[in-house]
Amino acid sequence: MEHNHIESIGMISKKENLASVENDTKSSALVLESLYPFPGYHGTTVPDRTDPRSLFLITNNIFNGDKIIRAISNIKKTFPHKFDGAPGLLNLYNEATGAIRLKYLPYEYVGELVSAFQDEGITFLKSRKVAEYNSIIKITKYFSLNKVSDGIYNDDSWRELYYLHIPVELRWPTFEKITTSIRHNVEDNNFDAALTTMYNKTGILDFVRIYDEQSCQGKLLYIYEKYLEAIKYLKD
Repeated sequence: MEHNHIESIGMISKKENLASVENDTKSSALVLESLYPFPGYHGTTVPDRTDPRSLFLITNNIFNGDKIIRAISNIKKTFPHKFDGAPGLLNLYNEATGAIRLKYLPYEYVGELVSAFQDEGITFLKSRKVAEYNSIIKITKYFSLNKVSDGIYNDDSWRELYYLHIPVELRWPTFEKITTSIRHNVEDNNFDAALTTMYNKTGILDFVRIYDEQSCQGKLLYIYEKYLEAIKYLKD
């Protein structure tokens, strides 16, 4: 794969700690908050210290992704506050649950946005206290990437995000095991990793997403080679 630029709809899978939001959202809907959006990264300006963090509106059904994307598009035409939204899935009480991931929206406007989604036919679970727990989260989103070097791409709009193209699909337990092993064998192990799939005309492309504010090409290449090496052993 030697594309210089990739634009695609795809899915990112990551594991994060979630809990019910403590700030006032002026809403009766269940809203969860990601406590550490990039749990593998521990830099001084990591985005998990921003306010607000990533929020998840918990729907009472698993709605079709197209319905949520259309609702987001319609709402943005008149909604007076900036936000980014995307359909998602997570686990809640050991069951798959639908969600809408929100970014860049202050807590006090969440209730107003919930009402706008309800006008679009999206309904939500009622607010309740949810203690901190971890969940694999799957978010459907749009990607726009530029090639940095063979197999390594950088996000167009977020320079700290990189995508390493891998030749096979990795199941989450295998990916987590490989990532842990790499962390134990690299001097600078301050990075966060997630799984990503995108689409092109030939089918599905698989990536490891890396978040690292201080990354250089040498570090990325080293991490990339370690993933490819581990995958080679899986196939042998």
